[in-house]
Amino acid sequence: MKDVDLKAGKFEIYNENFFKTLDDLQLDWFVGGAGGHHHDNPGRPAGMTFGHGGTIDISGIQPQQRKVITSEEMQKVIERVLGHHGDNEIFVSFYFKSKNGEPLIDKGQVMAKQQFCINDYKYPTLTVETNNGQCSKEETNTYVKLSAAGTDLYIGKWNGWIDYLTVDGKDMLQFRESIVPEFWRAPTDNDYGAQFQDRFAAWKNPEMKVKDFKTNDNSVVATIEMPKQKATLTMTYTLTPDGQVIVREQLQTEKDAKTSEMFRFGMSIQMPKQYDMVEYYGRGPIETYCDRKDSEFLGIYKNKVNDEYFEYVRPQESGNHFDVRWFSVIDQNGQGLQFYSNAPMEASALPYTTAQLDDGPHKDKAWGHHSGDLIPSGMTSVHIQQRQLGLGCVNSWGAWPRDEYRVKYKDYDFTFAIKPLK
Repeated sequence: MKDVDLKAGKFEIYNENFFKTLDDLQLDWFVGGAGGHHHDNPGRPAGMTFGHGGTIDISGIQPQQRKVITSEEMQKVIERVLGHHGDNEIFVSFYFKSKNGEPLIDKGQVMAKQQFCINDYKYPTLTVETNNGQCSKEETNTYVKLSAAGTDLYIGKWNGWIDYLTVDGKDMLQFRESIVPEFWRAPTDNDYGAQFQDRFAAWKNPEMKVKDFKTNDNSVVATIEMPKQKATLTMTYTLTPDGQVIVREQLQTEKDAKTSEMFRFGMSIQMPKQYDMVEYYGRGPIETYCDRKDSEFLGIYKNKVNDEYFEYVRPQESGNHFDVRWFSVIDQNGQGLQFYSNAPMEASALPYTTAQLDDGPHKDKAWGHHSGDLIPSGMTSVHIQQRQLGLGCVNSWGAWPRDEYRVKYKDYDFTFAIKPLK
């Protein structure tokens, strides 16, 4: 399909078949979005919270033929939705469904689909606010504590990480695990085929040394050396007056250094296991990656953390979500943490740690290395990242993902916010 002028109800269909028409299909469309408005519409697709739709007759499109269709009904619905929800991201989604069914195909089964955005999402700027006396600070030889609006944030001076995070006295980090930078993922079958577990090994457990540590009224800046990677990592933590934590992760690399690429660039958070639900605005509900995403439409989805992991035969990376606007990890009462950025990001939450899913340098075949043998870690492992390496999938014996889907050795600058949900 091609957007000719969707706001005017005009689009193009290309019948890629060589020998059959599209007469056995009907085209359902839906104009809407995902936001604070909830309409009880029985035909509303998963992920959408408001909008309206209809059906278009597409019979008569011959094999290898293109046809431009104009729908006045769609145009009127688009005008109405944009008029009522102009501040929201608005989509036009198309679903090609079987009219009558046939062997192995149910009536109404979706055979193809596509989603277009006609009104863009408005990302927050994440500007650093001045303290204005609303944030208190406590400093010792080993840590700095920032407090505001019920949020207590502890940053260690010796490691430069967030060591403790509490909201109204509740621990948000399990086992006092720090929030740490993350460059590694549990290798996939394709990663092993391309020997990424060896090629990218420098990023698995990189040596990091705090070079400088500065504080002001409501922020901390830690400068960290990564000698083997020939890079410098600068972590900036700011506590806003309303209790949100803004994290800025900056990687500065040496121009001529011979350092490998990495699996991802982001942060890892270990939360208590009672935060066992995710709700997010991004592509879903199935896992998506930068080179495997178009099949899943943007929308708001909710799921159990235990169901976010797909049980591949062998444990490996799983559960990622691409084009994320915000990502919440919550308990049964809707309390927890929400993560969002000033640009599209990637995120996941799993009942297993990366170490549990990592088969090591040689794809260990020992007992216990099947997904069915995994035992939940007792915490929720959250991954918030600017970018993760694509899956490749050209073959599983050496092909790399395409160039635009790789995480090259270069400078990165990633900012995201941690918002308490009370």
